[in-house]
Amino acid sequence: MVFALLLVIAFLAVPPVSGKEDVGYTIRPSTSDDPVTTLRLSSSIGQGETNRHQFYVGSGVRYLEVYLDWGSASDSLRLTIYAPSGSKIGTFRDNADGAVDGKIHIDIDPDSNYVSPGTWTFDVYGEKVSSQRTYSLNLYQH
Repeated sequence: MVFALLLVIAFLAVPPVSGKEDVGYTIRPSTSDDPVTTLRLSSSIGQGETNRHQFYVGSGVRYLEVYLDWGSASDSLRLTIYAPSGSKIGTFRDNADGAVDGKIHIDIDPDSNYVSPGTWTFDVYGEKVSSQRTYSLNLYQH
């Protein structure tokens, strides 16, 4: 009985990540606070709109830290990430990092030594937006 309870607690402690496909990357909530290179932007979005953003990632990057912040848990944005090959890494919502707080803060770890260099694509979708919502998207290369 105790083992079953611990198993349930362990399962609930791991935040859900939707849409992850087997493309050679593992997604986890980010705990990093020491970025190497930052690529950032600010934009706004309305209900049902999609904004596509692209960032170039150089060679020798061990993992990516993605931080999308719209500052309001009452609105909902969705983030879909694509590797340079066009492979979908996954689709993420507010709870992808274990908290519902108007932010998505995740790390993308390659199953091999380094992240694929090239142009990464980030689609931000206004899933539930009461009016125009501003947001910032930061990409840290570690």
